[in-house]
Amino acid sequence: MRLRKPFILLAAACFLGGIAIAQGPRRDVGKGLPPADPPPAPAAKSPAAPPAPPVDADLVMFNVVVENKNGVPIRGLQKEQFKLFDGNVEQNITHFVSTDAPLTVAVAIEFSQVVYSVDNVLAPTAALVDSLGPEDWAALVSFDVRTNIVTDFTRNRAELLAGLQSLDRPVYREAALFDVVYDTLDRMENIDGRKALFVLGTGFDSISEHTLSQTLKKAESSDTMVYAVSMGQLTRIRLEGTGRIGFGNSIDYLAADNNMRQFAEATGGVVFFPRVPQDYPGIYGKLIQDLHSQYSIGFVPKNLKKDGKLHKLRVEVEDQDLDRDGRLDGLTARHKKGYNAPKR
Repeated sequence: MRLRKPFILLAAACFLGGIAIAQGPRRDVGKGLPPADPPPAPAAKSPAAPPAPPVDADLVMFNVVVENKNGVPIRGLQKEQFKLFDGNVEQNITHFVSTDAPLTVAVAIEFSQVVYSVDNVLAPTAALVDSLGPEDWAALVSFDVRTNIVTDFTRNRAELLAGLQSLDRPVYREAALFDVVYDTLDRMENIDGRKALFVLGTGFDSISEHTLSQTLKKAESSDTMVYAVSMGQLTRIRLEGTGRIGFGNSIDYLAADNNMRQFAEATGGVVFFPRVPQDYPGIYGKLIQDLHSQYSIGFVPKNLKKDGKLHKLRVEVEDQDLDRDGRLDGLTARHKKGYNAPKR
């Protein structure tokens, strides 16, 4: 299907004003980069950045989102309101930051014949990118039988839009979902700060080199949260309504949904299953609100066993009545499942 020009022109208007940066984010981000063009308007002096955590080879850092019983992210909590456990052993939190720092996100979209349409792929992706802040980094990745970096990390939304425009017509029906999740998480390991992988796809995988088990193992110890958006829902609902999906096909779709769900839950992210196009704006609003509500927590494990295995993490939050309605808010914490201990 050819790209719809009215859609592109409308999306381009949303992307104007992007800030071009020549190099993607990494641990030395900010060094040797050209100044933004045009320069930002004068603003009030922002608060000083928090001190860097102490240098320790065994320091474990990860991000946490706290939400109430209605799924609303909660900000403004203090270090003393958190308890952290490595297995069943409570740990001392040595690093705690809740500042609203820029995000680094990778947007991975399935570009296959199964799911492709302007409404199902291009418009939702453009809306997602447009919801990012001007200081946020983003990269665009497509996947079919392989992973393709369409636009590398940039703050320039026009570059991301140009990447979307380059996606003309899918060639394959296959999708290497496991490979794109594994490879993108691997690539983002050396990026500091708050980061996320947005996966927009059906959840099907038919050709990956990595297995589901290998990909889940990678996700469980990753400090990049995965937010999965099923793009097969509209197609499935339409086919179910016409009786073109039988019991066997329904089982396949449920398995695909479960793939997306497992990746999100392993990293502390969220999975969404939109049923109508009107659901997308609310999803992207939730995603951005979620990421801007993260707490960064660090600790040095007590009696660390250097066994190279996954060590399970658990964070508990002191429940409170923040909305002052006379009832506790049911606060819970979402985060990655664990960390891989170093091996002797």
